[in-house]
Amino acid sequence: MALRTRPSLLLLCRVSNTVPLSLSRTRSVFSVSASIQPSPSVSETVTSNVKPPLAPKESLQWVNRTAFCGELCSDDVGKRVQLCGWVALHRVHDGLTFLNLRDHTGIVQVTTLPNEFPDAHSAINDLRFEYVVAIEGIVRSRSNESINKKMKTGLIEVSANQVQLLNSVNSKLPFLVTTADDAKDSLKEEIRLRG
Repeated sequence: MALRTRPSLLLLCRVSNTVPLSLSRTRSVFSVSASIQPSPSVSETVTSNVKPPLAPKESLQWVNRTAFCGELCSDDVGKRVQLCGWVALHRVHDGLTFLNLRDHTGIVQVTTLPNEFPDAHSAINDLRFEYVVAIEGIVRSRSNESINKKMKTGLIEVSANQVQLLNSVNSKLPFLVTTADDAKDSLKEEIRLRG
């Protein structure tokens, strides 16, 4: 009989020699847990482990998307939507800021005016290509002059009233993600060898 102790565990091993040699030897292992302090009762354990939930910090709250960029259509006009995606295009024309927002379903145009929602307008003006953002706004029809028949969502646009930056790009991209196939092989190799 061998006895080996550990800080909180006693291990007792016994080799049985009573089995005939034709059968393999078997070992029986018994373990016993030992502690100086008595175990708490079930009611003490349950009540002491229940803690009130912590209020999540704003940076840890997850954004709830209500629609996908490429699935919006003229039936959605007037609806409030929350979209998430990557900044695919950014331009300013006569004070009106245009932003193309891309997700896995397609692209939708987002617009802001400085006098409607100044915070959203300011936030959109600070965005760069491939930033990940959440945008809340109202779907509205485009004017006849601005309809884009090349886009699936070319009949509508989203007028942004809230913009939340989810992730930024820290350095200038060597080529756009949407034109990665057109990038030169030497440039792709250089980027791959940097890491």
